[in-house]
Amino acid sequence: MKLLVAIDFSEITDKVLGQAKLLAKALSAEIWLLHVAEPEPDFVGYDADPLIMRDLAAETYKIWHQRVQDAAKALRAEGFSCTGLMIQGPTVDTILKEAERLQADMIVLGSHGKGLLARLIVGSSCEGVLRGTSVPVLVVPA
Repeated sequence: MKLLVAIDFSEITDKVLGQAKLLAKALSAEIWLLHVAEPEPDFVGYDADPLIMRDLAAETYKIWHQRVQDAAKALRAEGFSCTGLMIQGPTVDTILKEAERLQADMIVLGSHGKGLLARLIVGSSCEGVLRGTSVPVLVVPA
């Protein structure tokens, strides 16, 4: 069994990981940790040096990648089979594509509990994943 566990390093990441560990232990499941790095926006009309912006983005991605690898290493130290991934792309689409690619049996992710107005304007990653997949999804509330 494979669990795709989406983490964003927010205040609920520890709760998401805790639930993933409980599931993995109960189901003898393999954990795939996924952090999705949103693509950099186009800097239209922005006077920033493109090289500086590229270097800043590269350093940020390097930090996120290391954090995912550290989290995966900690889970392996606890006896779990775990692989860490950091992929750049739109959050919902990337989670759905990785779940399909890995043939995940379940997706685990956190909900930030945004209000109705925020969900109407920008949507919710949880809602997008729930609507876009046929595998079970465990949503861990904030």
